[in-house]
Amino acid sequence: MPEISFCLFDLKQLFSVFFPKHDREYERKIDEYERQAQENMAEIRMKLFSNAE
Repeated sequence: MPEISFCLFDLKQLFSVFFPKHDREYERKIDEYERQAQENMAEIRMKLFSNAE
């Protein structure tokens, strides 16, 4: 799933280009989104590969 990871985690770069805010709250929300997406992807991988028998 590297292509999904690439799309999701390059969003931070796109957001910083299109919405150039220098706000700590904004950056915290983006970081939280990325962390949550990483956790969700790990959980999906675990389910996917644990069910593949």
